[in-house]
Amino acid sequence: MPDLELLLATKAALLAAMRTGALIVRHGDKSVQYRSIAEMKDALAGLNDEIAEAEGKPRKKVFYLDVRRGY
Repeated sequence: MPDLELLLATKAALLAAMRTGALIVRHGDKSVQYRSIAEMKDALAGLNDEIAEAEGKPRKKVFYLDVRRGY
């Protein structure tokens, strides 16, 4: 599991790139090129999950209700 400081630094680099509209994120000697902002948002969501896990917080649970009227 990556350490928390690395995850936070990666998140900061990703957010900075998203703010400028760049699709390439560089952190240290590594570089990642994304195809779209949507892909970057997915990566950010994954980072947030990893950070929450590293901090010992429970993962978010999402429930979808499908309510229909019967005839």
